[in-house]
Amino acid sequence: MAKRNLDRVVWTEGMLMCPQHLQQQDQFMEATLSSRLAAAAPVAWGVVAMTIDDGALKAGSFKLTEFVGVLSAGLPVEFSPSEGGAPAARPIADAFPTTAPMLEVYLAVPASREGIPNYQDAIDDTANARFRIANRPVQDLTIAKTEQIVAFGQPNLSIVFGTEARDDFETVKIAEIVRDGTGSFALSRNYIPPALKVAASPVLASWMQDLLSVMLTKQRALSETRRQIDAAAVEFTGQDITRFLLLNALNTYIPHVRHITETRVASPLSCYLTLIELGGALTTFSSEVDPSSFPRFNHADLRSSFEELFGLLNKMLGATVRELCITVPLEARQDGMWIGQLKDDRLPRCPRFVLAVEAEGSQQDVANRLPKLSKIASWKQINQIVRSATPGVPLVVTHRPPSEVPVRPKQVYFMLDVSSDFWRQIATERTVAIYLPPPFDPSKAKIVLMGVPERAAQA
Repeated sequence: MAKRNLDRVVWTEGMLMCPQHLQQQDQFMEATLSSRLAAAAPVAWGVVAMTIDDGALKAGSFKLTEFVGVLSAGLPVEFSPSEGGAPAARPIADAFPTTAPMLEVYLAVPASREGIPNYQDAIDDTANARFRIANRPVQDLTIAKTEQIVAFGQPNLSIVFGTEARDDFETVKIAEIVRDGTGSFALSRNYIPPALKVAASPVLASWMQDLLSVMLTKQRALSETRRQIDAAAVEFTGQDITRFLLLNALNTYIPHVRHITETRVASPLSCYLTLIELGGALTTFSSEVDPSSFPRFNHADLRSSFEELFGLLNKMLGATVRELCITVPLEARQDGMWIGQLKDDRLPRCPRFVLAVEAEGSQQDVANRLPKLSKIASWKQINQIVRSATPGVPLVVTHRPPSEVPVRPKQVYFMLDVSSDFWRQIATERTVAIYLPPPFDPSKAKIVLMGVPERAAQA
């Protein structure tokens, strides 16, 4: 490759101007811009956008129909179907041995070399110069009347496979081709090309979207366990400290991850820095992941930077914080009955159970009337209890529910007597039915049954 020219052309009055003067001036301006960009942005090359023809791929050819980006040595490249300039399609089979696991694909242009012509006529199909000369009419931009034929140099682009020599080319790796289960050609699902924007890689954009979904799900689950003093204030106890810190970490980084995911204009480096900051915060809650073990950023091999990192982030987000209480899923029926199953093996062993009720009327009225009117028993016993007006599992109102229970405004809390025979039957059958007769409106009432695990109860 020719040396980058940072020497200025010296212009003097009366000098004889030759093409070489203007050529060297062009090289100086390009080299100056490239050097300044490299100093400010170490990874100022890569793909901005591209489109690969899926139909051609299935038919056995690789065809790049659209591309915007910068090659590794700094040459900007842009073409679209409407403007031309795309490299010729290449058949794949001859370059992809059946024993090879995958085939690398590069967008290439001949490197600038001293002593070798850099421009050749576009009609010469054997041209191996850096640029092809294309003549086209151009109007005078000042008066927009006169027209002149001007020769333009277009990058002499080609598709080069990984099995072919690339020493004399300036390249960017744009894809990996694999064989699917039927033996047909397909793009690798986890390859990320050197990119200047997240949008350039559907793989990276998809991983970011999946991560955001996991973070939001985790954040909502943790938010629901907070104890609300009123509609605006939240209370945390000593037992909530781990949840609070994890929730704080998620709330801090969700806006950053959402912005990167939705706009997709951030660079992979900016994306990487955000993710390792998130990962560093999450390692606080993991004894298995060391923040110093995160993969390093490698612009030329973004898959090695991100694939393992996303795996670690999802692993840490998937790790459960010890539950302080376990909710029993309840299904509401129109007759005022709520039914559920104690599917979680920890529920029958819970020493304390809390019933949270939100219904029409004052909280004091609910606290006074519900223990007298409600019926709680197993599925097998509930109908007999309702007919015989037996109370079932006794309820006692509590104005200060256990600290493990997430408190909500407008809810009234009751402790269940787990020493009663009716509760023992519930634990044996692992089914529960809760009946709220009128004046409680089943369409407007909300009830939640929670068990406090033994470890939390002893904490």
